[in-house]
Amino acid sequence: MSPEPAPVPRPPLDATRVREVMKNRGMGDLWVSQATGSTNDDLVARSKAGPLAHLSVETTEHQVAGHGRLGRGWETPDRSSLAISIYFRPDAGFDPAGLPWLSMLCATAMVQALNERTGLAAGLKWPNDVVAGGFKLCGVLAQLVLTPEGPAVVVGAGLNVSQERAELPVPTAGSIALLGGRTTDRSELMAGYLDKVADLYGAFAAVHGRAGEPGPGDALSLRQAIARHMVSIGHQVDAHLPDGTVLRGTAEDLGAEGALILRDSAGKLHHVLAADVFHLRRSDGNYA
Repeated sequence: MSPEPAPVPRPPLDATRVREVMKNRGMGDLWVSQATGSTNDDLVARSKAGPLAHLSVETTEHQVAGHGRLGRGWETPDRSSLAISIYFRPDAGFDPAGLPWLSMLCATAMVQALNERTGLAAGLKWPNDVVAGGFKLCGVLAQLVLTPEGPAVVVGAGLNVSQERAELPVPTAGSIALLGGRTTDRSELMAGYLDKVADLYGAFAAVHGRAGEPGPGDALSLRQAIARHMVSIGHQVDAHLPDGTVLRGTAEDLGAEGALILRDSAGKLHHVLAADVFHLRRSDGNYA
């Protein structure tokens, strides 16, 4: 009988290392708690208590009551994951239509960071789940905040890093450790993620929040950058709607408003918005 693998070490976050990256990228403040209910809730509360610097970040060593899509809860063992919430306060010239794109921007940043830092072939399952090897590694949730300075958005990302199988909530969830990623250093992963967020947001802000407009130089538009990582595109998928019906079609592209464009068996195109879908699955049963 083969011995059980040694547990993956779970050291504390290196806040100094993360702050250095944030400083270099012109980001705001960083708050690190030992435990909290939800980093999104904490950052929203800070924003209501007084002005926050753009791209300020809230994180914790142990999140015990995180929020998932459709009100699902999210809890992880101490130091086994990353819970990162970012405060976006766009300039006055930013198109309000760009605000809903910030959750997919952050999911794309996570995909890029994981591909570079862990060697895993991560991708996006529409609208904003990060997957690898057929398992969900990260979910992203955005909250609109109305402040005296104008609308802001808090985007939270929850990344499974070192959880063992028994520590994950559902069979479709995975962790970097279980998938054999080359690092489970949460400080490195967080720094890489924030660096990518700064890159993508900088290009997005340069075109005033217009997701379909190419970025500076030869940069892709944000819509194109997201679509190139979207593993749902090109597959037959089932969109489970809140009324209990299922729309089946081939995912062809990401639409102008972030909708997933599906072509059904009769050739009709459907633009499916995240708010209209309870769950999206590949028709072959694969999670991604």
